[in-house]
Order: sequence, then C-alpha cells, then structure tokens
Amino acid sequence: MLSTSLLPIRNERATLRTMRHSDADAYAAGTRDAAVRKYGHLPEPEYTAESVRALIDGPIREGLDDGDLAVLAIADPTTDDFAGSLVLFGATGTSVEVGFWVHPDHRGKQLSTGALALAIELLRRSRITDVTARILIDNDASRRALERSGFVRGEAMHDTTPSGDSAVLLHYRRAIEAIEAFPLTTERLRLRLHEHSDVRALDRIYGRSAVARYLLDEPWTMPETVRHVGERIAHTGLADGGTKLALVVEHDGAVIGDVTLWPTDPEHRVAEIGWVLDPEWGGRGLASEAVNAVLSTAFTHYRLHRVAAQMDARNTASAELARRVGMTAEAHLRQNWWSKGEWTDTLIFGALAGDTDPHSGRPDRAPRAANPQRNRPL
Repeated sequence: MLSTSLLPIRNERATLRTMRHSDADAYAAGTRDAAVRKYGHLPEPEYTAESVRALIDGPIREGLDDGDLAVLAIADPTTDDFAGSLVLFGATGTSVEVGFWVHPDHRGKQLSTGALALAIELLRRSRITDVTARILIDNDASRRALERSGFVRGEAMHDTTPSGDSAVLLHYRRAIEAIEAFPLTTERLRLRLHEHSDVRALDRIYGRSAVARYLLDEPWTMPETVRHVGERIAHTGLADGGTKLALVVEHDGAVIGDVTLWPTDPEHRVAEIGWVLDPEWGGRGLASEAVNAVLSTAFTHYRLHRVAAQMDARNTASAELARRVGMTAEAHLRQNWWSKGEWTDTLIFGALAGDTDPHSGRPDRAPRAANPQRNRPL
C-alpha cells in the first residue's frame, strides 16, 4: 500500500503532491507537447482541463484511497505550480512501477531527479522495496534521470507500454533499502520519523522567540512549519542515497523536540548533528537522552567516523549538552558568522567512533537544563 498520507513531500528540487483542480489546465497543456505525447505513455489520446478534473475526482482519487495507484503532481518547489506528473502504479506487495513526465515550460531544472528522489523516500516509508521503470530506448532525458536516481539499467525488449501500445522498452530497476533502525526507543523517549501530524507541535516549539534566538531562522510561521515538515518527511536516513536523518522526539506520546543528522563529507563518513527541545521539558536530561541515542545510531548503524556539532558560542546550554553526551570541545571561532544583524562566535564540538566516551543511547541523568535550541548548521 502506498502511504499517500505522507504527501506533500519536498526537497530543494521538487515537491511531490496530490493533483488539484487548479493543475488541470497546465496538465492538459503539457500533454499536448510532442515529447510528452511520444514518451509519456499517456492512456488517453487527448486531455482537456475538464477531462483532467474528472480524472482527479474519479480514478485518481480512487487510486489514492485504495493505495495501489498514485497519479501525483511534480510541483515547482518555490511556487508550488504544476510542473509535471509522476505516477506510481501496479503496486503489488512490495513492488511498484514509476513513470513521469515534465511540462515543457519546466524542463532543465532537474525536476525529474528531485521528484524521483522524493518518490523513493515515499516508497521507502510505504515499505516498498522494489521499483521499476520502462522507457523508450531513445528517451535520453528519462534515462539520465533514472540513472542519476540509482536505477540500474536492464534489458531492452518488446513489451506493452503502460498506455497499451507495443514497443521496444528499456527496463530499469531500483532496490530500496528498508527502514529498520527507526523508531529508536530509550528509557523515556521514542524517536521516530516525521509525519504531517507533527506540524502543530513543531510550530509551537519553533515559533517561539526563545527557541529561535540562537538559530539561523527567525521564529517559524505556520506556513514555514508546514514546508519544513514536508521536507523532513523525506529525511529517512543516511543510507541508500539518503541525505539526512530527521527524528521527532516523543515523551509519553507528546512531541517535545527533534534531532537531525546530516552528512558533511559522505565519502569519509563525516556528519553533523543538531537538536531542538521544547523549553518546557528542559532540566530533565531528555535532550541528552535523545542526542545520545542518535549519536549511537550514527556510529553503530551508519558506521560514521566523526560527528560534529556547531553552535552559537552564547548558547551555553547547548555547549553543556554536547559535553554531557561525550563530545569534545575542539574550536572557538571568533566572529565568523553574520547572524541576525551581528557577528557571532561559533563553538565546534566533535565525537569520533573510536572515542572512549559512551554513545550507547543510555540516558544522561545529569540534572542540568537541556538545550532548547538547535546547533547552528554552517
């Protein structure tokens, strides 16, 4: 079953979301493009805005409800305007097929690659472990997008296209590594991947001036929180092409913060960690417990060599937390970062896989206030 409740999902190149009536004109216009007609394997000979709206209300909605068909919009990540279509179909057990096309007005922006990356994460969270694609052998643009997205080229053979025609099609396949490490559980906490239902809780946390004081961002507005959560839903880990891990921290069912891990030098297994905790939950060692759990995952599951944390030097609570979880103070950079109208200092902490300090995920019981701010990413 396709977990379409995770939509919309975003990255810096594309947004993948459900189709809307407002997309109908652009969708119909895109299907009249010669390249889309040739390579898109469209099941209908002609589309109008009216017929697209009927499809949205009929088969497209039914497929989303049943979880076996997802006709999705590829949208511009800045404007959210319709820019193409990605279809997940033929879902059976743990496998599915993907097809896609981009509107001629939006080509050259790597939207296909961005949308495929999002589709992989959507499928990963849907427990799909195998995705295939079939394209015409002269479809160079789709070939490049698939290969950049980790698809492995197979054989070219006579086949029936998704639209029912007979043609020589080039087959591609991509295995998707299952999510096995999450959620993380500690004595008092549960750390899990993000959901859209986290928006209200995270908006309450990130919308506070006290929380944003040492962050690069100003306090989030609700639309900003919605956008950030849509991005974090795709941050499922550092393996299998993943670029970031973003985990919500729960205590007794309540969302009290989050922890993020992202690679800064993937080739040499170096990453950075950041965290935010609701100030109302400070002083109980919960932030230390959460950060310890993610550090343990970084070194034992992802086999990282080094994890760093960077923060505003005025953020003494964050520095104390870094020390409590066994990170070593390595540098104090003077006035190296212009933030919110002033030069600020940066503290850098580091932890190595070979350090003797424990990163076992066991809670730190030190009764000092946990940091309510996120480490400052550079």
